[in-house]
Amino acid sequence: MLYYSQAIIRREGESAGSDKKMLKKLLPKTKSKKKKEAASSAIPTLDRLHETLEMLEKKERFLQKKCSAEIEKAKDYTKSKNKNAAIQCLKKKKLYETQIEQLSNFQLRVHDQIIMLESAKATTDTVDALRSGSSAVKAIQQSVSIDDIESAIEEANEQTENMREIQQALATPVGASADFDEDELEAELEELEEEEEMEEELPEPPARQSAPTEQLVKAASAPKQGSDLSELTRLQAEMAL
Repeated sequence: MLYYSQAIIRREGESAGSDKKMLKKLLPKTKSKKKKEAASSAIPTLDRLHETLEMLEKKERFLQKKCSAEIEKAKDYTKSKNKNAAIQCLKKKKLYETQIEQLSNFQLRVHDQIIMLESAKATTDTVDALRSGSSAVKAIQQSVSIDDIESAIEEANEQTENMREIQQALATPVGASADFDEDELEAELEELEEEEEMEEELPEPPARQSAPTEQLVKAASAPKQGSDLSELTRLQAEMAL
């Protein structure tokens, strides 16, 4: 019986321990669920608080008009020497003022709740945004590794080197132009430049005078003096000059 009782107690202890473990697993989920529900209900709650605040402000304005009306009545009763009626009006005014004071306190409380809730919502939104950003950064880091980056850099360098080789190949002369000797062409260019400089330094030759045509005509039409042979010889000599 004693052994049986100890076994039952041990079994109950193990059962209680497993129940505690289950509760620990469930509690964080429940808290997170409550947090999500609270965050999702913040906007409707803010709307309701603003509606309540607007309603309180309307009531306060209404009571203030009532107070003003009672003051005017009390003045009229005072003029007509109706003291009791004037006092009754002042009592009503006091009651209205007490309600206005209560409404003002209510408005302060509502204002306080609105500020606290808006601040809490802003904090929650900020934390959610930070968590989303952190998750996005982690996802990017997991999708990109150091090996991928090094491989991409090596591939870019290889493509750059290939393009440089292609450009050099295209710039290399082919055909007949590839057989030209650059040194020989440069030497020939220097000789041409020297010849041009020498021609510029030489003086210009005198202009050659040719025999005027009029003299030939006059000589042909003039009367013959001596023999034709001597005249022809003289003309040839003049033309040679």
